[in-house]
Amino acid sequence: MKTRVAEESNYKSIYLDSGKTIRIAINPYMDITELEYPEFYDIKITSNCEGNCTKCYMNSNETDLHYENSVEKLRNFFNSIPEEHLPYQIAYGGGEPTSSPEFNDIMKMTKEEFNIIPNFTTNGMWALKFSKEEINKHLEVVKKYCGGVAVSCHDHLKKYWTTASNLYLENNIRLNFHIIISDKESIDEFIEIYNEWKDKVEYFVLLPYTNVGRAKNNPKDINWEYFKENFKKIDNKSKIAFGANFYPYLKNNELDVKISLYEPEILSKFLDLKDGNVYKSSFAVDKPIKNIF
Repeated sequence: MKTRVAEESNYKSIYLDSGKTIRIAINPYMDITELEYPEFYDIKITSNCEGNCTKCYMNSNETDLHYENSVEKLRNFFNSIPEEHLPYQIAYGGGEPTSSPEFNDIMKMTKEEFNIIPNFTTNGMWALKFSKEEINKHLEVVKKYCGGVAVSCHDHLKKYWTTASNLYLENNIRLNFHIIISDKESIDEFIEIYNEWKDKVEYFVLLPYTNVGRAKNNPKDINWEYFKENFKKIDNKSKIAFGANFYPYLKNNELDVKISLYEPEILSKFLDLKDGNVYKSSFAVDKPIKNIF
């Protein structure tokens, strides 16, 4: 268990070994405001990805080069932060983070040197592209150091993410699914995935289709009324989590779900190791707020 207090932000929190965070407003009559030191970092460690997703908001490609010296950059950055202000967790992403040649070292360093829980998002392509030796090493590292894995359930990569998910489950690795929803077809697909995997996956994290990156070439709006109709039929709503970009949809309390709502991006930040820029989120990369280099 860890605790943090930021009186200037009216914030106190308790981080449990289960991976859950309890947040408390010191003055219950006032809101928690933006933290100077985020409790959670989203960090891009590579732009390389072979997924070729048409809805990729990061514009990652298989021809993109891996970032260099990521371990050194991370070590310098987190060693500059006072221990009491270090984040509880880090979500590593890209691109496809498992493709980074420094992935294993980053997971180990995050847990052993920083005492921060590393997590990461993957499209699962490693499961059919790594050698048997590489697969075993990957699973060993993840099981030893990581708090959990978020698998992106892209329809055109289903053979990859289903294979990877089953390997994680066989090795007792905590598994979450990231699912982008927009139109009726994508919502039906989410319901199908939920019904098939609901007894195996810890959380289904829903992300609204966001018209940035390559997704701008095929913009979509969320069929909110259709989603609300189908959400009522879900038997265990406690397994559903919502990405920060769902805030505009949730703040009006249109869903029968018990969640704590905070203004997006006040508790976390996005760091791109390529240039060292820090952003409000990975969806706001046109407006850096500082540079760590």
